[in-house]
Amino acid sequence: MDVSEEENVTFLTSMMGNGDPEIARRVLRKHNGDVQKAATSILEGDTGAEDHWPPSFGSLTDVPTSVAGPSTPPPSKPERDKTINDLTSDDENAELRRALEASLATQRAPDPNWAMVPSNVEQPSGISQDDQYLSRAIQESMRETYNDQERYTKLTLEQVARKDNRPVVIRPTQGSLVYAALIFQGLYYVPQVRESIARWRPYLESPDVGLVSPPTSGEELLMWTLVENYTHMDLAVIAELNLDSCLTALQLEPPAYSATNPGELSYDFLQRLALSIETSLHKEFAIPAQRLPRLFHFRYGPADAQPDTSPFDQRQDMAIVKVDIRDDDQSGDLASALSARMAHSDVPSRQQLVRHDVLPSYSRTPGPQRHPFRYPKHIYLDQYMKENVEISSAKWREQKDIGEKIQNLTLRENVLKRHQNTDSLKPLRAALHYYEHVANKETLERTSTVVAQTQKLRKILTRIENELETIQAQKDNLKDQLSRIFEGPELREHRYDLRVVFMHDGLYGRSHLYSYVNDNGTWWKTVDWVVTEVSEETVLTDQTGLHLGAGAYMLIYSRAVPEEPQGPLPWPENVVVRE
Repeated sequence: MDVSEEENVTFLTSMMGNGDPEIARRVLRKHNGDVQKAATSILEGDTGAEDHWPPSFGSLTDVPTSVAGPSTPPPSKPERDKTINDLTSDDENAELRRALEASLATQRAPDPNWAMVPSNVEQPSGISQDDQYLSRAIQESMRETYNDQERYTKLTLEQVARKDNRPVVIRPTQGSLVYAALIFQGLYYVPQVRESIARWRPYLESPDVGLVSPPTSGEELLMWTLVENYTHMDLAVIAELNLDSCLTALQLEPPAYSATNPGELSYDFLQRLALSIETSLHKEFAIPAQRLPRLFHFRYGPADAQPDTSPFDQRQDMAIVKVDIRDDDQSGDLASALSARMAHSDVPSRQQLVRHDVLPSYSRTPGPQRHPFRYPKHIYLDQYMKENVEISSAKWREQKDIGEKIQNLTLRENVLKRHQNTDSLKPLRAALHYYEHVANKETLERTSTVVAQTQKLRKILTRIENELETIQAQKDNLKDQLSRIFEGPELREHRYDLRVVFMHDGLYGRSHLYSYVNDNGTWWKTVDWVVTEVSEETVLTDQTGLHLGAGAYMLIYSRAVPEEPQGPLPWPENVVVRE
């Protein structure tokens, strides 16, 4: 083949968008080296073979062959096209429909007979070989370093000294119980819990008893241990406390497997701990449930049910709300998850705390793109209260209607933009580019035809783009309405503030679980024995562990308290922390 033919093949291949050089060469030779005719034939769909368009697809116009619009290679055994679609019709909707059909035709799947590898060969399911190698490498690395990470390191005298009034670290000797230590530390930074425990004293059989010995068993031993530790966290100048005495009081055993989900472990432990604290604080559990001052637990159910005044029952009184967060949920935020979980229920007993336990997915198989779970600095529980059921029901119906409108607009947008996961506007733009910059305009007649065709394609493309802009503007407006639907003053009375965030980076060991706690407006991050100050933005946007399906696995909110400085808490005197 001479140099000029090779140059022409290169030109045709680049015009096809890095297409097949063999097709370009075949078509060029078919037209005896005429580049213009070869380009036009390729854009019509000619591959140099005898096969042409199937009946289900029409060409762009009844235009001369030399200036027809671009198209794609045909399937393996089509029939000759006998139908010509006319884009010159005055019916603009028909023009738009036919243009979309023509554009979608360029995005068909390739002919299986052209594949270098047979397309009918079944591929193995599951993870790929590269993923298997990566998984084994990670496992080997974890085996080599896990023992070092689990080892309990005693702090030096300099490290034990508390600096800048930083939060005191609570550490267990066993690294597999770090999740429990973080919960003990986190509860201290909930104002209602700290005050309740500071005011608690062992139960007295008789008010005439003077000195009281510390409890030695039962739930009161746990409470007294909490009092001891929390007193030192408030008043002492040491930076670390050992958790083993609390764990002994709770008889907490390490998990059977080191890779157990920390969300599940924390859920079970906090449920048990909350019940023990609630039982110790309120001995009078036989009184009606509505009158019981609750710290952790609440009861919820159907909004139209009769008020339930039965005594406290751990089978229906909850301390933690589990929310369902999926990996592919782009609207994965706390407000949406709570609405889905409790939209048709009420919370008749307002508790001091609300915990949101997020259980991430730890799938080993490839999945959809993960989106970060978003949680706000404040939440309002008014929409879930029984007293607001009528207002909330109307708001939820409005929320549902807006969501359906957004969904319908998104579907229409996808029809205009996408087809089988490909951009359906790209071939239209390619055709327009061809008529504007490539098509032969040597004669007056050909120039007239090209200009007319260019105007029609430009009109069709402009209409589609204008409709897409309108759809996007409507979606933005609806999303703005959706974000403000519960902002009325009638649903802004019961504010709860974020106090603690528990995080998991996806791996396992003493340093792979950490927490953020809020102490008088300042956020602190605790990783093992290291405490550092962080910004509020860091707390609310931390995406650690996202690629491993981990991240924030539990949040603690509590009712807003006055911002004025509070006086000293009534801790007992002469408290000694047990080792």
